[in-house]
Amino acid sequence: MKALDRFKVVSGLTVNTNKSHIYFCNTMRRTRCDILRSVNFKEGTLPVTYLGLPLITKRLTRAGCAPLIDRIMARVNSWTSKALSFAGRLQLIKSTLVNMQVFWCSVFFLPGSVIKECVRMLRTFLWGQSKGKVKWADVCKPLKEGGLGVKDLRLWNKALLLKQVWNILKNQSLWANWCHAHLMRHTNFWELPVRGPLSWSWRQMLRLRMLAKEHILYVCGNGERFSLWYDPWLHGQSVHALYGHRVIYDSGLGCHARVKEVIWQGAWCWPTVSVDLLDIQQRVQVIPISTEQDRIYWGTRGQDFSTANAWQVIRTPSTEVSWHAIVWHPMRIPKHAFCLWLTLRGAHKTMDKLMAVGVLQSDLCVFNCGDRESMAHLFFLCPFSASIWTEVLRKCNVNRTELQWDEAVAWMIRNSKGDKFPATLRKLAFAATVYHIWLERNRRCFKNCYLPM
Repeated sequence: MKALDRFKVVSGLTVNTNKSHIYFCNTMRRTRCDILRSVNFKEGTLPVTYLGLPLITKRLTRAGCAPLIDRIMARVNSWTSKALSFAGRLQLIKSTLVNMQVFWCSVFFLPGSVIKECVRMLRTFLWGQSKGKVKWADVCKPLKEGGLGVKDLRLWNKALLLKQVWNILKNQSLWANWCHAHLMRHTNFWELPVRGPLSWSWRQMLRLRMLAKEHILYVCGNGERFSLWYDPWLHGQSVHALYGHRVIYDSGLGCHARVKEVIWQGAWCWPTVSVDLLDIQQRVQVIPISTEQDRIYWGTRGQDFSTANAWQVIRTPSTEVSWHAIVWHPMRIPKHAFCLWLTLRGAHKTMDKLMAVGVLQSDLCVFNCGDRESMAHLFFLCPFSASIWTEVLRKCNVNRTELQWDEAVAWMIRNSKGDKFPATLRKLAFAATVYHIWLERNRRCFKNCYLPM
């Protein structure tokens, strides 16, 4: 209560004991009773929600994540997705729905069932109740790799939690200071056991160490900060991991020794009383010593941690697509770009695809040219589409012969590089023409309406 009294003097705020609760975990009954008599607070029971998150001591369950799922569902239901274009839905997913999960993902490892449910809601909001036009795994790829730039929730969860690992190593937050004082108790983070009376959240954090170690770079300076035995400063590994506990005993330096204890007058000076210590003395010669402080970097020298960078390095990259620049340029019209993206991925359900799965009995082109409707035919080979392209190219001051679909895309990639006006105009015209041909096709299919040429 002395701390609360000091808080009252400094801030002028008084604690209301009638509205205050105190929560216990793994506390003996006698100690609990003594504390309750001292503070005059009511005893609360776990779990309880604090700052929008459940305070738990056991494994996070689907029931514990119900507030997150309910919030996302309520937000989705508040929007009329049928009145939004695909581009509008995508913008809401990336700016709102994904961000609603960030707070939870920064603290907890979400259960697999919760991640699947969140993904299901996002997928349904984007594509509707029908089967998605593009696999969700492809949607979650970056724009340059042919996706829509939506973060994969499972990997994003890991990237956000790696920030907590980074804070512990750098000891740069109040929570990290608490972890050092109460959970680590002067034990090295890399050597903490996962077994024992640990909370579920802390155990999950410790299991991220191997992933973090792959991308963290320890750079020795004066050796005052790094643990001689347990920090991975020796070419990405710790001395203890490479040589075992015997080398600590042979050196006579103790478990809490720092790297500085084997540095003498700017040179490495390891005890040479065993074969392993002699080998270490040889291996460290290529590691420079300086008067600067020891440093920890993420990935490469000089680089600090960021969740965006962490997500990039822990995911499995795909091959970049050559056409991303003609779709996702800065001056794009979102609904035109989305339609062009679907076209380039071959995701539009043209007549030939619908006939192949038994939905239709005929796959004749809706523009009454007498040929089968396929992606290549619809957008370029059909006389109706070809006449549109001829006029669009004339207005863009482009003189070239009619091309097949793949050839036209390759021509656009070659002749629309950069952000200058002619290149931007070609990209805008290309996307707009594809969009309006598809729009006219759907208008004739579903509304029996015809726009004049």
